Amino acid sequence: MIEERCLICSKKVEWIVLGINLGLFLIKGIFTFISNSRSLFADTLESLANVVITIIVLFSLKIAEKECNDKFPYGHGKVEFLASGIVNLLLLLGAVYFIFVALREMGSIGPEKTPKLIAIFAAVVSILGNWVAFAYGRCVGKKVGSAAISANAWASCADIATSVAVIVAVVGTNLGVVKLDHIVSVIIALIIIKMTGEGIGKAIKGLMDSSSKSEEIRIRNLIKNIRGIKQIRSVRARQVGRKVWVDLEVAIPGSCPVQEGVKIIQCIKSVLHKKMENIAEVSVQLVPAKG
Repeated sequence: MIEERCLICSKKVEWIVLGINLGLFLIKGIFTFISNSRSLFADTLESLANVVITIIVLFSLKIAEKECNDKFPYGHGKVEFLASGIVNLLLLLGAVYFIFVALREMGSIGPEKTPKLIAIFAAVVSILGNWVAFAYGRCVGKKVGSAAISANAWASCADIATSVAVIVAVVGTNLGVVKLDHIVSVIIALIIIKMTGEGIGKAIKGLMDSSSKSEEIRIRNLIKNIRGIKQIRSVRARQVGRKVWVDLEVAIPGSCPVQEGVKIIQCIKSVLHKKMENIAEVSVQLVPAKG
């Protein structure tokens, strides 16, 4: 079972992350104006993107909480995969644009204004704030199985990397390495592209009802020794947001009374709900065993 405190955290984590992102956006914006740091300006834009991303996640979580109905019998959980895909896509596009700008500026000719070292203060505050958002969001996302919360946590992690790049860029530029900020920015952007590409792949799998082989194997192992089951014909597990919906076809003796069949179904459901906290519904079809 998911702990009660984790469920409580899942309802407030994104509001806390939103507050952190808004605060960091304002702090970075002010210090960008004071320090004349272009790398910090790029980091400020990333914080603004994180604000938008967090609002998208909050909206998706609100929809995902809606109860099942006749129109949506499997609930609204897949909206979390959609939100996860949008979050990762926005980060990927931002990283690609960042590379384009950095390469263009690296090829430009002319003197560059040296950023003031005070930009480092804003970058350090950003690292600390984003670390809190990342650690909290990653913990909650993992505990409750939320793809959207986890994706937003990694967005905060990406901002940490960008802020580290700001420190390197500002120090390097003040030491005379004028192109260092651009080089570091490109490297960080490439890492973000790799990370977000993997996230988009996971979101697509969730939206396309890809089978969960690990869950199916676990289900087979949990129910194979239940009395009355002769054969497990098929197991299908589909991920819907944080929950897994299971369809089973189980063979029992042809002479098995109806009441005994009902008990077998109840036993299967009881075992799965007890042993697997992420199970939403279990559908069991009984068929007569051959021979």
